[in-house]
Amino acid sequence: MQARIRIAVIALGATVLVLGSAVGIVAARFDPNAYKSAIVERVHEKTRRTLTIGGDIRLALYPRLGVNLGKASLSELGGKGEFAALDSVRLSFALMPLLLRQEVVVDRIELRGMRATLVRQIDGSMNIDDLTAARVKHPGQQAGAAGNAGAGPAKVRFAVDSIRVDNAHLRFDDRKAGRVFDIARLNIDSGPIAHGVPSRVALSANIGVDKPALNTVLIFESGFSLDRDTRRVAMTELDANLDLSSRAGIESRAKLKGSIEIDFGKEAIAAALKGKIDDSTVSGKGALRGGLLQLDIDIDRVDLARYRARTGTVEVAPASASATAAASASAVDTAGASAPDQPIDLSALARLRASGTLQVGELTVGGLRAANVHAVLLADAGKTTIKPLSATLYGGNGTGALSIDFTDDADTPRMTLVQDLRGISLGPLLLDATGKTPLSGRGDVQLDLDTRGASTTALREALAGTAALRLRDGVIAGIDLGRLVREAKAAAGVGSEAESTGFGELSASFRIERGVAQNTDLTASTALLRIGGEGQLDLAHATIDARLRCTVIPGLAGQEGPAIGALGGLTVPVALSGPLAQMTWQVDVAALGNEAAQKTGASIPTGGKEKLKDRVKDALGGLFPR
Repeated sequence: MQARIRIAVIALGATVLVLGSAVGIVAARFDPNAYKSAIVERVHEKTRRTLTIGGDIRLALYPRLGVNLGKASLSELGGKGEFAALDSVRLSFALMPLLLRQEVVVDRIELRGMRATLVRQIDGSMNIDDLTAARVKHPGQQAGAAGNAGAGPAKVRFAVDSIRVDNAHLRFDDRKAGRVFDIARLNIDSGPIAHGVPSRVALSANIGVDKPALNTVLIFESGFSLDRDTRRVAMTELDANLDLSSRAGIESRAKLKGSIEIDFGKEAIAAALKGKIDDSTVSGKGALRGGLLQLDIDIDRVDLARYRARTGTVEVAPASASATAAASASAVDTAGASAPDQPIDLSALARLRASGTLQVGELTVGGLRAANVHAVLLADAGKTTIKPLSATLYGGNGTGALSIDFTDDADTPRMTLVQDLRGISLGPLLLDATGKTPLSGRGDVQLDLDTRGASTTALREALAGTAALRLRDGVIAGIDLGRLVREAKAAAGVGSEAESTGFGELSASFRIERGVAQNTDLTASTALLRIGGEGQLDLAHATIDARLRCTVIPGLAGQEGPAIGALGGLTVPVALSGPLAQMTWQVDVAALGNEAAQKTGASIPTGGKEKLKDRVKDALGGLFPR
């Protein structure tokens, strides 16, 4: 037994010696540079592209048999312009197949400093179509190849044991979509790449896109398997980290796990991922097929304020549809009119083709808070629609729809918002949205609005549509109508934050054109007054011009004072004007005196305002002191 082992060891040693000697002889006698011109000619013959090899081709024996190639570049089709270049490449070969079967098996590829530019033209053609298209040989070529089969070179078989890419830079100029993708500092380290063989890959890169201006640092590891027959790659146990930043100053960080399947035959990608995006826990499924993106996303909570642009440009991405809805709704927020004008960039949605659902447990948008948000997205042919868009908020609930339409104007899309808010508490809503509470109460609000513009000011100035509200048990801030009626001695004044008017019920409807809301049916009731009125709100500039008719409820006296009894049934006209933040009021003394005189049967004197006040004084028992 020992003798047999000894013989086997000696035989193995002799074999290794013979193989080593053979490799040494090959290395000593083989000059790969002698084939440079033949390689260049062969590439040009097959591709009509020019291959330039700047350095020497060196044969390497350690740590693996292989070929080291220095700097090289490949031209565009026809030889004009550079398509790709690299600083160095190393191909390693399996030794035994080469010696035993004259079969060249490439088992490792190392690329350093690779640079390439992919271009997709407007018609959809690409500058690599000639390299990827299947080639059909002419009958003569097939015959010639068959005739030389016995004397041909060694067969080449790719069974790649590993690939390493260091510091590559790929640029994709998509002229059809109007975008440029830039992949820099690309590093790849993979295990075996072979049909049906489980493997792993690690990748890192800086990925940038110009529209919208975003940059992502991506690091991920994943297991994968390749199915050559179906042209599919399945990635499992994927662990990815992304650091995203935009030119607008938005930053975000994500850590995701899951799986991805790529079908090269159908040009489709499907993914199932879950993890953390900033402070949000996210899970979702998505697929990209034929240019159509399908998404179903579930988020526990998200505050969109952290994704607000910091450089004065508002950028909206396809995934931030709820933020777009809130931005459109805030166009009717009069308090926002005093904010600096900001450009709006919705270009990311113009080319979007997508469908899907979004569920958010807790959503905060610009201070506004909502829960149980549900949205269904459909985007195609230049139009993005979110319908339904529903949520519970401020003690009530809301349902509606949002659409952004680029079909008429790609630069300034038309935005439409329909919302039906039921049973909400309006005061806290306005406080969270604007920091102020000009009006409070619980009830219903309906909005049917449309606008367009490239900035926040333009959106407000173009606002059109209708709005209506019905509230109960609320407060109008900035003016005390009850005091004005009780005292009725000052003809004009300026509203104060310390003043307010409580009401039991209030309703009003508005027709909005060019940012101005017109009202003709305001009604409200307080313990002292029945209020009617009409006027307008300039939403673009946050100003008011309104006329109120405050009718004193007949029979009131007691704690309101005897003067109120004298005013019972009379209507006190009050004019409101100026900025909403500091509106002025004015009591129409002449109209009040006229009505009071008619009520008491006194004739209206001539001789001006003072005589009228004297007559009103007599009629109201000294209500207007000199």
